[in-house]
Amino acid sequence: MKRSLFVGVFLLAIVASLAAWIQAPAQTINPVIGTWKQNMEKSVYNPGPPPPAGLGAVRQYAAGADGSIVAVTFNLDAAGLPSLGAISAANYDGKEYAQHTVATLATSLGSHLAPRIERTIAYTPVNAYTVEIVQRQGGKVVSRSTRTISRDGKTMTDKYDYVDDAQRRVENVLVFEKQ
Repeated sequence: MKRSLFVGVFLLAIVASLAAWIQAPAQTINPVIGTWKQNMEKSVYNPGPPPPAGLGAVRQYAAGADGSIVAVTFNLDAAGLPSLGAISAANYDGKEYAQHTVATLATSLGSHLAPRIERTIAYTPVNAYTVEIVQRQGGKVVSRSTRTISRDGKTMTDKYDYVDDAQRRVENVLVFEKQ
C-alpha cells in the first residue's frame, strides 16, 4: 500500500510537472528548474553529525503555467531508494503556500477531502539567483534558509540558520548539483 501510494504520488508529480512545462508561456527560465542531487561530501551539518553514509536528497523543480514553481523533495535511503519528503507549488512572492508530506497527501487521497494545511512554505526573492525560504508548522517557524544558485547554474546551496525545538542553533549548508 505504501509503495503504491509513493509510486502514485511520484507519477502524479511528474505528470503535473510535464503538463505545466508544456503549457507554460515563453518566459525567463528560473535557474532552479531541473533536478538536483545532494552532494553529501560538500554538505555541512551543524550541529552534527551528518546523516549516515549513503543518505541524501534529490529535488525536482518545475515551472507551473501560472508562474509558480512546483517543488518535489525526495529523501534517499542507504540503498539509494527515494521516499517523498515534501511537495509544494508556490509563487516566489513572500506569501505562504501549502507544503505537503506523505502524511498529508495520504490523508487527502484516502479520504478524498482536502488536507488540513499544517505546514507552509514562503519564498522571497533576493535576486535572480537567491531566494529566502521560511517554513512554518502550525504557524510556528520551523526552518529558515537562503537558497542560492551559482551563476553557471550547476550548483545550488541551501544555507539554514534557525533555532530548533531543542533550542539549538542549526547552521546547515546543503550543496546540490544539477543533474
